[in-house]
Amino acid sequence: MGIFAVFLSLLFIPAIVGLILGIIGVVKAGRTSLPVGKGQAIAGIALSSFALVLGIGLVTLIGAISDDAGDPAQGAAVQEELRQEAEETTESDGDADAGVGTESQDEEKADPADDPAERAPFQEDPVEEASDESVSQANARRSAERYLDYTAFSKSGLMEQLEFEGFSTADAKYAVGNIEVDWMEQAEKSAENYMDYSPFSRAGLIDQLEYEGFTPEQAAHGADSVGL
Repeated sequence: MGIFAVFLSLLFIPAIVGLILGIIGVVKAGRTSLPVGKGQAIAGIALSSFALVLGIGLVTLIGAISDDAGDPAQGAAVQEELRQEAEETTESDGDADAGVGTESQDEEKADPADDPAERAPFQEDPVEEASDESVSQANARRSAERYLDYTAFSKSGLMEQLEFEGFSTADAKYAVGNIEVDWMEQAEKSAENYMDYSPFSRAGLIDQLEYEGFTPEQAAHGADSVGL
């Protein structure tokens, strides 16, 4: 009966009957000198109890599923809420677009550039003079600018770097002389780089900057900039 109760747990009756018979079997087995059938009775009680709990759980689960599936009012309420949110979003977007259009119209009306009286007289763009810079000089100048974007250089150090790259001394000198650079600022940056790498005394930092090609004045300025 306990085995049948597991397979027919939704009916509840087999489980209840199996539970009762199992209890009776345990009681009768206890009255004899040798408890014959006591183990089977206990197994019947266990199976019947399991079937009873299983049946209750299945009934509860089926009822919950039926409630969710059979409540059209809840689904309609959800759809109505989503529809209202979509309408509110559309109205908000429309108001924003209208505001932008109004502001644009007001700006166009208030733009003094549209008033012929406020327009500046026409001026021709200045004609650039033809450059006498050669291709090698232009390449050296652009290379020097890229080096300065990467790290700090002294004037002589930058020339040496350009010559090491393969430019002639004349092109390197031209490049260094035709770029916008503050060598004092380069000394500051170089001093900061050295201080980030290792501690220096003032005299040691000035010596290092002069070794890099900075003038004594530039080297001293670099040391001053880092607080030495």
